[in-house]
Amino acid sequence: MLHALEAFFVAQVKKLRNNLKEYALEIPFLFIVWSYFFIFWLPSHGDAVALMSPVLAICAPFVLFYLLYVLTAEARWEYVYTRKTAATEFCVLEIKLPENIEQTPYAMELVLRGIYQTGTGVTAAHNWLYGETPPSFSLEIASDEGRVHFYMWMRKRYKPFVESQIYAHYPTVQVVEVPDYTLKVPFDPAVMTMAGIELALQKPDPYPIVTYVELGLDKPRRPEEHVHDPLASVLEFLGSLGEGEYAWIQFIIRAHDKGFPCASSDAPISPKTHQAVDIEEWAKIEVQRINDSAKTKGPDGKEFMDFMKLTSVDRDMQKAIQLKLNKQLFEVGARTMYLAYKGKSKVPALTGLASIFRSFEHGSSGRGLNGLRPVFWIGPFNVPWHDFMNIRRHMLWERYYDAYITRQYFYSPHKHPHIVLNSEELATLFHFPGQSVHTPTLQRLPSKRGEAPSNLPI
Repeated sequence: MLHALEAFFVAQVKKLRNNLKEYALEIPFLFIVWSYFFIFWLPSHGDAVALMSPVLAICAPFVLFYLLYVLTAEARWEYVYTRKTAATEFCVLEIKLPENIEQTPYAMELVLRGIYQTGTGVTAAHNWLYGETPPSFSLEIASDEGRVHFYMWMRKRYKPFVESQIYAHYPTVQVVEVPDYTLKVPFDPAVMTMAGIELALQKPDPYPIVTYVELGLDKPRRPEEHVHDPLASVLEFLGSLGEGEYAWIQFIIRAHDKGFPCASSDAPISPKTHQAVDIEEWAKIEVQRINDSAKTKGPDGKEFMDFMKLTSVDRDMQKAIQLKLNKQLFEVGARTMYLAYKGKSKVPALTGLASIFRSFEHGSSGRGLNGLRPVFWIGPFNVPWHDFMNIRRHMLWERYYDAYITRQYFYSPHKHPHIVLNSEELATLFHFPGQSVHTPTLQRLPSKRGEAPSNLPI
């Protein structure tokens, strides 16, 4: 009976907190517990005030200190984090591609393995006191009025290391530090329009999206063989933009530490910790869920596992989930943005931004394994009173633009639920394409990068 009452109480508190979050109200758990106590206890005791006065006098300093901590903790951390970020130097590297790249996407996977940084020494104390955070990188593809470029954004101290990793696996490309391309297009809602879309997964994070290995892109091809690279859909859309149009794509990544809870809103809650489970525990839950479909009852009425009931699709799902965890895992914030001067925007461009990543999914609407789905961050506002005189729309435009140019996804003030992808999936989404991608506006170097002869006189 006590366990049932406790479960009911916890469920009601959790429901209340979730309802308050929908209205952007955060009430501390302790405050809710005290509220329940006084609501049920005071009506049944007429002399409750006299009895509780000494208790309240003793507890008041501790309660006030706790409330002060709750109210100021996040603001204080955001302040030190902002100061730390402002004092950090960042840089943007443009990767200029040659006419032909012979490397497969596996080369990009090796680059991502090289920049996989987890042992950075950033402890909880460093995070709380000084606002230090693990390093994050941004893999970006940008269209400047139809001219397509590849970029990587990072903390400047990682620049030599990232350059060495790129040259190690792509020796014919040219890596150049350039000014931030986003600052060349300052957003002005009076003369420009914007569309912003973030990318989430169609199914739980343990299910992988389609990868270059499944598509056969990990094997070198003969010249007469045609290769279907899913990145071609993205690059062709970016190359189709015209004058006054800009489209930017970024994948903000950081290494995923094992044991840390998943930030996805779909992650199940652990009954022990009352927090979201980590990716490995989530994978076990999904594998068990598939196995549960094979349960059957014997003649004695007891349930047992009849694995013969598992279809080939079920077995492939279980295998794919287990293979995903065998490679380095990254926390990924995927964001796209379309900017255009008024009178220059194309309606197909706005709709195309939401569909260009369909080529990375196994099946439509979550059928098969997994895929990417668009999350419309701005709007829609269907009736006039949802957005009076476009005030909300312009405010969200400016916030989204600021989130993109600052490359913020994991921390306040632009914190959003991210997804977990492994290095193979990430290399499928972002790699340097070869001759199989014939986008004419993809900026390529007229000749290969080469070293000077070693016997030249000095």
